[in-house]
Amino acid sequence: MENRALFTTSWDDGHPLDARMAELLSRHGFQGTFYMPLSNREGLPVMPPGEMRRLGQEFEIGSHTIDHCPLKTVDAAEARRQIVEGKNQLERILGHRVSGFCYPLGQCTWKLRQMVIDAGFDYARTIEKFHRTMLADPFQMPTTIQFYPHEHPSPRSVLGKARSLFVRNFTGRGEWQRTKDLYSVFHGKETFTSRLQAMLDYVCFHGGVFHLWGHSWELESFDGWRQLDDFLRYAAERIPVEGRLNNRELLQYAAANSG
Repeated sequence: MENRALFTTSWDDGHPLDARMAELLSRHGFQGTFYMPLSNREGLPVMPPGEMRRLGQEFEIGSHTIDHCPLKTVDAAEARRQIVEGKNQLERILGHRVSGFCYPLGQCTWKLRQMVIDAGFDYARTIEKFHRTMLADPFQMPTTIQFYPHEHPSPRSVLGKARSLFVRNFTGRGEWQRTKDLYSVFHGKETFTSRLQAMLDYVCFHGGVFHLWGHSWELESFDGWRQLDDFLRYAAERIPVEGRLNNRELLQYAAANSG
C-alpha cells in the first residue's frame, strides 16, 4: 500500500444532506461510506428509510448506533444494545448485511471494540487523524483529516469546545511516529484548502491512504460545499479511478496486500 495512493471518504450521522454529498462524490467519480444512526438524540434529522435504501444502491452504508449514542456515557448493556440493534435495524431497512461501524464521537474502548466484533461487524472506523497507513487492527480504522476548518466555530454547540481542540487525544496515544509527517504538512500551510491539497500531494508522492471524513450538515456553516467541490476536483486529477474506494473496499485491499 505504501507505493500507491488510495482515496476514501466517509460521512457520519446520516443527515438528509448526505444525499447532496452523494451527488457531489458521484460528480467527481469518488466513493464514500455513510455511517448512519436510525435517529439522533442530539436533535439533528436523519435520512428516512427510503432515502437510505436509495443511497445504499450506490454507496456503502455503515452503522452509527441506534440514535448516535456516545457509548462511553452509557452502561455496558445499553452500549451493547446500541451496537447490536443499530446494525440489525439498519440491515432490515437496507435489505442486506452491514459490515462497517463508526464509533459516535470517536468514543472507543477495548470493551466497546469487543462489542462491535461480537455484533458481527468486519471493521470499525475511528476519528484518529493524520494517518496515511492502515493499522493492523480493522476495528481501529484511522483517518487522515476531517473536512472541517476547526478554527471555525462548530454549529453543534455541545461539540464546539471539543472540536476547537484540534489535536485532542493526538500525541497521547502513541501515534506520533505514524502521523508526524502529515501533521507537519498540515500545519505548514495557512489555509484549510491549501492544507488539504498539500496533504494529498504528500500521500500521492509517498503512497498510502488519504481518508477524508466529515458531516454533511456541517458544510452549510463554512462555505464547505464549494470548498469540497474544489478539493474533489483537485483530487480527481491525482487519484486514478482504481484507487478510489469506500471504507469496506479499503479494508479488503489492505487485507489482500498485508503480506
